[in-house]
Amino acid sequence: MEAIRPEVRFARYEDFRRWAESQPGYWILVRGVPMPSPSPSRIHQLLSLRFELLLVEAVLQRELGEVYYAPLDVKLFEDTVYQPDLMVVLQEHQDRLRETHIEGAPDLIVEILSPSTARMDLWEKRLDYEAAGVQEYWVVDPDSRTVELYAREGERLIPVDRARGTGVLRSRLLPHLVVDVERLFEGV
Repeated sequence: MEAIRPEVRFARYEDFRRWAESQPGYWILVRGVPMPSPSPSRIHQLLSLRFELLLVEAVLQRELGEVYYAPLDVKLFEDTVYQPDLMVVLQEHQDRLRETHIEGAPDLIVEILSPSTARMDLWEKRLDYEAAGVQEYWVVDPDSRTVELYAREGERLIPVDRARGTGVLRSRLLPHLVVDVERLFEGV
């Protein structure tokens, strides 16, 4: 994903937000540079919905926190704002919730890869999520039918589990979040 107008830069979230409101589509901010956020595919939306239902069961129904989905700004730093596909903010971090965005790291983030965003999701975003303090990062790859789980150990998000086609992944952060990979990709 490349910046459409690299000469436009923002050092503050509020300036970026005002600018983005006058632009068509959705935008993210990567180290001060605004970038368009492409519309997801039908498969992307289907996988997002299925994963969201798992989060609703593991988080909302147990009153552990809140579940959000894109597009919603997550201001990791003044010059870095993403719109993760899915995110969880636990009860103890409700102070991060603002009317228009999440201020700081959600506890858990899920990104579903698209061809145009895969490199960014796997590298830049993961490193920014790590630096901001995200506790768990899930990456869903529709093309390879793979789900990867990264969990915080100290200051880093490290890969702790991966399943391709079949298998079950269990969250370290949320005891009731269990992802059956075969079922997630069923019919896709």
